[in-house]
Amino acid sequence: MFHYIGYSIRGRKTANLVTVGIGIMLVLLLHVYFGSIHSYERQLAELAGQVPVTCHVTNANGTRGNGLFIPEDLVDGLMGSERITDASFQVCLMAGEGEFEPIDYPKYLNLHVAGVNRVEAVDGLTEEMIHMEAEELNSFFASEDRECIVSEKVMRRQNWEVGDTVTLTFYYYNADSALMKLDVFPLGTAQVKIAGSMEDLLGKTSVNAMDMILPYEALRGIYHQYGIPFFTDTVTFCVKEPLALNAFKEEMRSIGFTEADPLAADSYRGRSLSVRDGSFIPRATDLLHSIEFMEAFFPVVCILVLLIGYVVSFLTANSRMEEYALLRLLGVRNGQAALLFLTEQMALVFLGNLLGDVTVLLLSADMKVVLLVNGVLLAAYLLGAAAAYGRMSRGNVMRLLSAQ
Repeated sequence: MFHYIGYSIRGRKTANLVTVGIGIMLVLLLHVYFGSIHSYERQLAELAGQVPVTCHVTNANGTRGNGLFIPEDLVDGLMGSERITDASFQVCLMAGEGEFEPIDYPKYLNLHVAGVNRVEAVDGLTEEMIHMEAEELNSFFASEDRECIVSEKVMRRQNWEVGDTVTLTFYYYNADSALMKLDVFPLGTAQVKIAGSMEDLLGKTSVNAMDMILPYEALRGIYHQYGIPFFTDTVTFCVKEPLALNAFKEEMRSIGFTEADPLAADSYRGRSLSVRDGSFIPRATDLLHSIEFMEAFFPVVCILVLLIGYVVSFLTANSRMEEYALLRLLGVRNGQAALLFLTEQMALVFLGNLLGDVTVLLLSADMKVVLLVNGVLLAAYLLGAAAAYGRMSRGNVMRLLSAQ
């Protein structure tokens, strides 16, 4: 069988070159089709990194994004969510060195303190501004230890050094007095170790400069120690999978977040969520429509390849009727004779596929697309060719000879 096919291929060079050329052409055309779909899909996957969907916890009418009182249950819900990333939490309060009576707090309360879970939570602060090793810094923000990073200005003013342990009295802002957010109330006293120093933030940010930074969980622990309800000042994060925005929003609602209502009364209560997807959604929608439009033509593409396979094989079969009849007279069964021609045809198409693949791979085509193109082309072409040679195999030998 294979000897006969090899002999036949060598004997029909011109016709076979045409078949190989058709295979190459189909490979290139299908690469344009599937490559376009793959390109759109890649752009869609990369869009999340290029246009991140950021979220900000706000008050009821969406006018305030920081200086809020965000309940602890909402924060815990966010921390347990797998649909968010790059979450930043910040709680702000005041502190003074040593222990003092509440009546004396205007005299001693001179430190702006922030509890944060990452560097990016503090406006204007970068890792380069903190005098700690990167590994130590990451460990610092993730810990519950009562350690702090202090600005160089405060270190000089208080005569502190890295490694010192200082006694601090903390005062917190009360949500009940949040109308102007001016009243502070005693939280408690804690000993805090100075783990590092940082450059002064004054002049680098539009908000009050932070004199001292503690790990977010360490400050939460101090609140719990003294039985004070814990609120977070600012919460921001990004959607981990922007293409699943509906599922993300449903989860946020189940956690307890609401949509901001412009008609709601102004307040400092943070229970609304602002999802900034205005830039992502139009671009993602355009790409999805393009993908859907291209995929809608997939059946047409398959039928086109099938028809090409049928027409090319039908014409080839008509030109080889005498050869087919001779094989039948030599005792070769219908199916075996048709299978010889079909195998030869598919071998030539496969060769065209390989040559086409080499061409597109030199142009940096994706291997996934190459495999998809070959699978669709060979399957559809095989169906068309099998139909053509199957039709030939059902012909009567004497009628074929008389027709010739």
